[in-house]
Amino acid sequence: MTGAVPLGGEAIVYLAGSRWTDVPGTDRRLVTVLGRMVPVLWVDPPFSVLTRSRTGAAETPRAGTDLVAPGVTRLQVSTLPGGSRPGLRGLVDRGRSRAIRSALRALGTRAGAIVVASPRESFPRGVPGRRVLYVTDDWVAGAGLMGLSVTRITDDLERNLGSADIAAAVSPSLAEQLTREFNTPVVVLANGCEPPPDDFRPEPGEQAVLVGQLNDRLDLELLEALRRAGIPLVVIGPRSSTTSERANRLDTLLTSPTVDWRGALPAAELPALLGSMGVGITPYADTAFNRGSFPLKTLEYLAAGLPVVSSDLPSVGWLQTDLIEVATGPTEFAKRVAEVLSRPSTAHDRERRIAFARRHSWQARADQLLRLIAR
Repeated sequence: MTGAVPLGGEAIVYLAGSRWTDVPGTDRRLVTVLGRMVPVLWVDPPFSVLTRSRTGAAETPRAGTDLVAPGVTRLQVSTLPGGSRPGLRGLVDRGRSRAIRSALRALGTRAGAIVVASPRESFPRGVPGRRVLYVTDDWVAGAGLMGLSVTRITDDLERNLGSADIAAAVSPSLAEQLTREFNTPVVVLANGCEPPPDDFRPEPGEQAVLVGQLNDRLDLELLEALRRAGIPLVVIGPRSSTTSERANRLDTLLTSPTVDWRGALPAAELPALLGSMGVGITPYADTAFNRGSFPLKTLEYLAAGLPVVSSDLPSVGWLQTDLIEVATGPTEFAKRVAEVLSRPSTAHDRERRIAFARRHSWQARADQLLRLIAR
């Protein structure tokens, strides 16, 4: 623990945008660190009693609580089928609120703060505490990707902003947009990273590396430019695509002789693997959804001592560092990656990158959130 704990033993109730067992993202990484400092009640998105077993799920949802990390208790709540429909939504919200109150009583604590970090949820009824809305993506721009109604997401966002004591967003452009559109102050609570241990000694190689989900956020033209240039690329992460055309392009890319696709790997294996690479890449497409994002991978690369080549995203400018090279378009992107790989890697440069990443750790983000709650 590095910062003051302002809650006096009270818990943070965290209504997440994803399940605890999903691919770890902003919510889980932040809460894992928060749990070392204060008790956290993590609330999974509700699941229907008729869809308990989901294809590809890491586990079958079950109602109740369980300890998922030090200081973090997970609450799973079942709902009626079709619980997101307007006629049933109020009933579902009341049931979820009762479950949260019951879980807090069972834990022998009460809420000092409630964080809503989901486009689908609202603040629970009858649960006092500081209300924090944490917008972890441009939910309105990404509504189609999530299979949600733009109108409903916008209405819910406006209602939650009106109910919140504190509003935060994951990126500077998203914070500015929300402030402008809803006439309410929104602070930046960016993504972070897990710094390596003090004895971490990277041994950089001559390959580019891409970490993360292979989804529609990526600009395939940038990756295809690397393939055409013959740049060796290691790809780590699960794949998904929304169209057959993108799926075919991804097939071609991942089976290319210069591309080594490892699939999803355990988080514990990533630091050493990243430390053996030559450059990390963040090849995001230029979309409204991406402009509001803060890619986790960028800071993860720096934490492993890697130089980074990234698309031109507002989140990169917010970091205000020369440790990330920005490239626009396929030709420039491939050129920058090749140039970085051709430079000698020095221990001094690697230490600078790791030191910078330490200032943007998940611990730093957790401290910031607790300071916001204590204001």
